[in-house]
Amino acid sequence: MSEPQQQFSRHCEAVLHHLRKTRPLDGYSIEKYVDNRGRHVYRLKRRNIPLYDDGFLDICLHKNQTIGVEVVTSDKQAARGTVLVESDGKPSTDNARINIQLSDCATISTGSAARSSSRGSTNSRTVPSASRTGRTPARAHDGQIGNEALVQYAALGVLGLIALKVLFSIINFLSILLLPFIYLYMASNCPEINSFDAKRELKRVLRGAHLPEENQPKGFFESGLNRIAASITTELATSLGYEVSMQDFLGAARLVSVKVPVAGHNYYWIGFFNRWKYIGHRDIESSKTD
Repeated sequence: MSEPQQQFSRHCEAVLHHLRKTRPLDGYSIEKYVDNRGRHVYRLKRRNIPLYDDGFLDICLHKNQTIGVEVVTSDKQAARGTVLVESDGKPSTDNARINIQLSDCATISTGSAARSSSRGSTNSRTVPSASRTGRTPARAHDGQIGNEALVQYAALGVLGLIALKVLFSIINFLSILLLPFIYLYMASNCPEINSFDAKRELKRVLRGAHLPEENQPKGFFESGLNRIAASITTELATSLGYEVSMQDFLGAARLVSVKVPVAGHNYYWIGFFNRWKYIGHRDIESSKTD
């Protein structure tokens, strides 16, 4: 069943004819209805969405701009209205208010108006059919753009994974390639066995040389007392003897353990790159249990 054909003014027919010719895919249409004041007014729609909330007394084509007429003078010669569509066929963003002369607005002759109305009614019958299929030209275009974006994102994701795989392969290759050179460098810079002085290293540990800077003694006087206390404690702890054991790791590093029975601890250092690094201590009883 065809929809009832609405009777539009000659100005509205000219607007529809112009917009459908210049922007055929934008789906412009005009709705005629009775407002709450009992007036017959017109509302311009684009893809079935009103461009303006209020209705207008008429809709005119003035210098290729679509104007919604709000007020008409008593002599029907001039009017004041709102710009709905710019001259390029795109909806106005600011809806400027302008004054126009109705004689400057485009109109369509009776024959042309009939042909335009016929085309309009044909379009109005085909649009619901397209709506039922869900594939209007504008929606199809938007869907195509969305699919292209998804394809691009998927392609970027795949390229990213490939780049990460290549990067990890390069890192693994370089690590395998550089491993012998790293070993030779560590072996050539491994500290000698006789360079380890147990008492000296114990003094450094007891005075807190391995602690963070904020935990170090502040000031010359406090540092001096700390050094004296560390020296006395070291001499007392090692007075009854201590035991030094060393383990070599392929000549690249050495692990030293100093057992101090008086203190009840085993102290551990690791030697690499020509230096001895204190790594901690354990109780002698727990070491035996392990």
